[in-house]
Amino acid sequence: MTLKEEKNLKDLHKSVLLFELVNWIKIFKDKQNIIVDCTLWMAWHAREVIKKLNSWDIFVWFDADKRNLDIAKPYLEQDFRESWIKLLFVNDNFYNLRERLTDLWIDEITWIYYDLGISSLHIDEADRWFSFKLDWPLDMRFDNSKWITASQIVNSYKEDELIRIFREYGEEQSSKKIAWEIITQRKKGFRFKTTKDLADLIWKISKFPKSKNRIFQALRIEVNDELWVIEKSVLDAISLLKKWWNIFIISFHSLEDRIVKNIFKNESKDCICRDLICNCKHKKCLQILTKKPILPTSDEIKINPRSRSAKARLALKI
Repeated sequence: MTLKEEKNLKDLHKSVLLFELVNWIKIFKDKQNIIVDCTLWMAWHAREVIKKLNSWDIFVWFDADKRNLDIAKPYLEQDFRESWIKLLFVNDNFYNLRERLTDLWIDEITWIYYDLGISSLHIDEADRWFSFKLDWPLDMRFDNSKWITASQIVNSYKEDELIRIFREYGEEQSSKKIAWEIITQRKKGFRFKTTKDLADLIWKISKFPKSKNRIFQALRIEVNDELWVIEKSVLDAISLLKKWWNIFIISFHSLEDRIVKNIFKNESKDCICRDLICNCKHKKCLQILTKKPILPTSDEIKINPRSRSAKARLALKI
């Protein structure tokens, strides 16, 4: 990758809460560090994290989008070729965190972090399937091997299922009207094939600009099963984390943040059942280090408006 190409990639995306994440990472000086980045994207966070590592440390990157790995891997390997740090790239969803780390003979890690949501590349480039700015196939898969696309959902889900998705995942007030109009158009024989097909329908029902964002977000979450994936992966990550080391999670959606908050809360308690006499035998394994989420500064929001919805939570394995 040329310097010009690399600069273009950096200009397309600005890392959110980069200083906060890097500042919290503590590194062993006399032991091997095993750090896991669950959402590589273009390695914007990872490049700064790796600078803190020692020779012979291990850094594992997950990304379900093979294109991200194909772009990031060459220049990362080149930039750190003399560091003697072991770089491991995993083309898989972090849902399979435990399984893929087991394949790499890793059963404990010293630090793990997530940058949830989607990167600016997915938003700004129509051929990443997430943008409705141009007329493009209605896909929205991070992983092309998944069978279900946004188009299949819009063209086959029942009305009540569409309403549920739009309300729960998009928090859209016009969910019922939009779902009803989709069904009406389908009965007329219309098939939603492109982002423009759906965007035009949403605009017909709601002139509120954020309605498009919310409906497309809801479909993306459904296509990629994002919320269940987060819950399963974070619980696995906590079990893999060594004692006295941290997990750091950046979220961009209230539903994502709620999942992370509840997991941290439950795992910091000895009892999570509601019985008068505890029978759950649950033992706390986390100490929450952020009573309130870490938010971007006003300066960061000015530079990168997309960071305004970001929240980060940090916990210590005990």
